[in-house]
Amino acid sequence: MSTLQEIKAAAAALPAEQRSELAIWLNESEDVCEIHREHLRQEIQIGLDEIDRGEVAELDIAEIKRKAREGWGAGQNVLN
Repeated sequence: MSTLQEIKAAAAALPAEQRSELAIWLNESEDVCEIHREHLRQEIQIGLDEIDRGEVAELDIAEIKRKAREGWGAGQNVLN
């Protein structure tokens, strides 16, 4: 078993409150934050590249609102 697998197994055995504290600690870690920032930079670049290639669609706010209202009415998660 790898060290990472051992850590995951140990974390899984912790009570939820302690796992939550561990998650907060990890998310506040500077090196983890830098990994998150780099991932965001990559995602933004993908979007910018799509714009440069003309791969864009018109933003239809009315349609977005309609779908959101339908999702909320059905109890769905409209953010996915």
